[in-house]
Amino acid sequence: MVRSELLAPAGEPAALAPLLDAGADAIYVGLSGFSSRPQSSDLSLEEIEKAAALCHARGARLHIALNGGVPEEKLDALYNSVSALDEMGVDALIAADWGVLARLSKQLRHAELHASTLLGTYNSRTIRYLQKLGVRRTVLSTNLYFDEMDAILQTVPDMEFEIVADGGICFNDNRICELPHVNEGGAYTVYCQQDYTLFRNGREQSPKRSIGARHISSWEIVDAYLELGIFSFKIEGRTVPYPYILPRVRKLRQALDAYETRSGRETSVLHYLCRRSGHAREAAVK
Repeated sequence: MVRSELLAPAGEPAALAPLLDAGADAIYVGLSGFSSRPQSSDLSLEEIEKAAALCHARGARLHIALNGGVPEEKLDALYNSVSALDEMGVDALIAADWGVLARLSKQLRHAELHASTLLGTYNSRTIRYLQKLGVRRTVLSTNLYFDEMDAILQTVPDMEFEIVADGGICFNDNRICELPHVNEGGAYTVYCQQDYTLFRNGREQSPKRSIGARHISSWEIVDAYLELGIFSFKIEGRTVPYPYILPRVRKLRQALDAYETRSGRETSVLHYLCRRSGHAREAAVK
């Protein structure tokens, strides 16, 4: 039985084979014009079809991000593209809009429907509603604490869950922050990754720096999330050159494999794990 999935980002076709070689179980890409990242890091339908064939030949999955804000005039184009993606055999579509999710739940015939972390899922009632829409997997909000995740997973055990395991955890609320996901003339701009200078009364107060969150990685405590019941571990970075992603994939792959070697023995650095589901899960504090 597959216990976990390492989900890696690809912002260009050339990244696919190296990411799979590094240990990715699945790859996610953005559909050009419909993901929450600049189009320079998205793939066309033709590129996605080739990517799906490559991933499937290697025994891996391909997920498509459709998590950008979609204006009214682009809805028909989106749904036509979804039909093409579904027929070409992609494994999952990731959406962050309630209306789009509702439409895709009726439209998809083959691909799974996943709820993006940008949707902002904080509680079990939201996830139960997502289930009614046909959502197979929920990417939990990056603002949730460990015990909050535990409560959700115990309440909705029949949902598949994913977390952002490696990337930038936003200082703001992903659900309501428009800054990193602005659509200007069809091109999404990641403003929080640009450099800004703080001024007071017209005088510069600090050197230029990014207001985006610093990079984090959970590979050292991945055991805790596996014991919790998290299935998929997502690495962010579709806008990052893939050679910088490869070491992160290898490190997370090593951590996930080590857990399997230990047959699930918990060795997390977390100070506690809740006692749930009739068995104790205790952390061995380093």
